[in-house]
Amino acid sequence: MLLRNTSFSRAGKLIRRLFATICVVAVAVALCSCGERAPKVLRIAVDASFQPALEALRPSFEQHCRCRLEITAGASGLLYSQIRAADAERPFDLFLSADMARPVLLEKAGLTVPASRQTYARGQLAVWASEKISTNKSSGFSTLAALATQDASGATLTPRQLILLLGRGKHKLVLADPQLAPDGDAAVKMLKKLRLWPRVKNRVVYAGHSGHAQIMLHQGEGDLGLIPYGQALASGRRAQFMRIPYQFHPPLEQQLVILRGTRQRDLAIRFLQYLRSDPVQARLLPLGFLPAKSR
Repeated sequence: MLLRNTSFSRAGKLIRRLFATICVVAVAVALCSCGERAPKVLRIAVDASFQPALEALRPSFEQHCRCRLEITAGASGLLYSQIRAADAERPFDLFLSADMARPVLLEKAGLTVPASRQTYARGQLAVWASEKISTNKSSGFSTLAALATQDASGATLTPRQLILLLGRGKHKLVLADPQLAPDGDAAVKMLKKLRLWPRVKNRVVYAGHSGHAQIMLHQGEGDLGLIPYGQALASGRRAQFMRIPYQFHPPLEQQLVILRGTRQRDLAIRFLQYLRSDPVQARLLPLGFLPAKSR
C-alpha cells in the first residue's frame, strides 16, 4: 500500500508541474500576441495615374505609421461609382481622384469627412511613341527621340511639334476613356484645342484607365499614346516619350477625400497630412506630378 501511495504522489506532482508549465507557456504566448498585434490597414482607392507615385511613397509612410496600405487602383469614374454604391465588400478609407469634380460630388452627397477634401497633386500629360516611330527619321517622329536625348528631365514639346507628332500618318492613338479617366478627358480637350481632333478621332483606341493604356502601348496595340507623365516615367523608357506642358491641356487638379464610413479616421488624417507635407510634395516632381501649390 505504501508503494502504491508513493507512486500516486509522484504522478500527481508530475501532473501539477506539467499544468504549471502549460499555464506559463499560455501566458507567454498571450503576451507576445498582444505585443505583436497586426498592423492597422488603410484602404486607399486611387486613380491609376497616381498609382506608381503612391507605390513609391508607400514604404516611408508604412514605416512611419507602422501600418499597411491596401491600394486599389482604377479609373476615377469607376472608383467613384463603387464608393457611391457603398460596396460593402471593398470599403475604402480614402479616395485619391485624378480630378476635383468627383471629390466635390462625394462631399455634396455627405459621403466624406468634413473639411477633408484637399488637393494633393497636379497632373501632367505625356506623348508616348513606339520605338519604331520615334527612331524612324523619315516619319517625322524622330523629333521626339531628339528632344528626349537633349534633356529628358526638362525638355518639353512645343505646340507645333505636338501637332507634327500626332497629326501625321494613320497610327493608332491610345488614351484612357474620357468618360471615366480625367487624363483621358484632358487629352481629348487638348486635341480639340489644337484642332487635331478631326484628324485623329477615327484612330483613337480607348483604354479603361491610364494603367491599361500603358499596357496596351507596350503590347503594341497602338504606336502613339497620350498618358499621364507619371505613368510614362514609371515605364522606364525615357527616349520614347516627352512631357507635354500643362498649359496645353485643362488643369488636372487631383484631390482626395476621407470617406465618411472609414474606421481609420485618425490614420487617414495622418496620411493626408503626410501627402501634403513639404518633403513629400517635393518628391512629386521626379514622380511626374506638380506639387499641390505649384500654381
